[in-house]
Amino acid sequence: MLLYILVAVALLIFLRLFREFGKTREIIINMNDADKEKLQNVIENIVSQHSEEVQIEPVLDKGSELNKDVINLQEKFQDFSPSTFLIKAEEMFDAIFNGFANSHQYLLKTTLTESLYESFASQIEKRKSKNLRQELLIKHKKTTLDKIQILAEKAKILVTFDVSQMSAMVDSEGISFDNPKRLYRDVIHKWVFERSFGKDNWILSKISQSQA
Repeated sequence: MLLYILVAVALLIFLRLFREFGKTREIIINMNDADKEKLQNVIENIVSQHSEEVQIEPVLDKGSELNKDVINLQEKFQDFSPSTFLIKAEEMFDAIFNGFANSHQYLLKTTLTESLYESFASQIEKRKSKNLRQELLIKHKKTTLDKIQILAEKAKILVTFDVSQMSAMVDSEGISFDNPKRLYRDVIHKWVFERSFGKDNWILSKISQSQA
C-alpha cells in the first residue's frame, strides 16, 4: 500500500514539473531549421552592433619602424598612446587656430615654443594694425602620426592634418578681400610637437602647410 502511495506522489511531482518547464523545453528541442536560422541571425546582429560601439586600441606591428619608435617612446612616457595623442593633437590644432584668429595670445604662449609664438604674435599685430580680423573654420578629414624622434632631452612627433578650411581676412565692415565668398579649400598641415622628458605637456614647435 505504501508503495502505491509513493508512486502516486512521484507521478504528481513529475506532472507539476512538466507543467512548469515542459513547454519551454519542447520549444527548444522541436525548433525547426528555419527558426534556428532566424535565431542565429538575431544573435549575430546583436553581437555586430555591440562590437561597432567598442573602440579598440590599435595593435602595434613590431616590424614597423614607426611602431618600434612608439614602443621606445612609451619607455619615456608611460602614459603615451598613439590614438589618444592624435585626439589631443586635433584638440590642440583647433585651440591654436582659434587662439590665433581671436588674438588669444596667452593661450598661444602656453602651447607654442618661444620662437613660434613670436611668429604668431607678429602676424596678430600686423593684422591689428590694419584693423583686420581673421575668420577661420576647420573641418578635419584625416589625422596621422608620421614620425617619432627621440633626442637626448626631449621627443618630437610629426603629425599630418588633412583638413578642409575656410580662411578669410575681414575688415571692420565684414568684407573680405582675400576670400569674399568664404570658400573652403583642402589643405595639408604638418606640425611638429615636442615634449621634454620630465614634463607633462606637448607643445608645438614647427608648422608647414601645402595645398591638398
